[in-house]
Amino acid sequence: MAQRIGPANFAFDEWSRRKTVLHGLDPRGKIVACLALLILTGVWPLAWTLSALAIVLIFVARLPLFALAARAAVVLPFTVVFAALTAWTGDTHRAVALLWKSYLSALWVCLLMASTPLERLLEGAARLGTPRLLIDVMHFTWRYIAVISAQAWRMRTAALARGGDRSFQVSASSLAVLFASSYARAERIHRAMLARGAAGGVR
Repeated sequence: MAQRIGPANFAFDEWSRRKTVLHGLDPRGKIVACLALLILTGVWPLAWTLSALAIVLIFVARLPLFALAARAAVVLPFTVVFAALTAWTGDTHRAVALLWKSYLSALWVCLLMASTPLERLLEGAARLGTPRLLIDVMHFTWRYIAVISAQAWRMRTAALARGGDRSFQVSASSLAVLFASSYARAERIHRAMLARGAAGGVR
């Protein structure tokens, strides 16, 4: 059985393990389809019409529409500056297109992650010829995010149990402790992997 990656309360990890037609498709096909949709979204003048396809696929996969749409919006703060500069030059239509295309591109990636467990996604990428080093970096980065998220959750629970203050100084010191403790835990995990015969790659 494949090992779950990421904390149990991580939404993408939970969504990706549902049993639907979209979830059961070969990850290689979904990766290729996602790349094709990203390219089409970037070059097609009427890319906004693809939003109907995205909504249909979200319902087919039985994923929460608004929760997934909210996570795709994380890209907007990075593109709104360029869109504002474009609108300031008088090209409002291109500014709106920039915002919408960047958001729709993020939605395709979120849909891929929400319908494919990470270990299957990385396996599919490896079979498509992605360099093994890149696969390992993504895998270990995801695992470290899981470690730091779990550590942050435990620290938050402990702080609430002690009636901790929410001042800036407390938050800053907690952040430093978080990274130090999560790094130490990651070191322990690495040593445990080496003790079990890990050879620098993920099987």
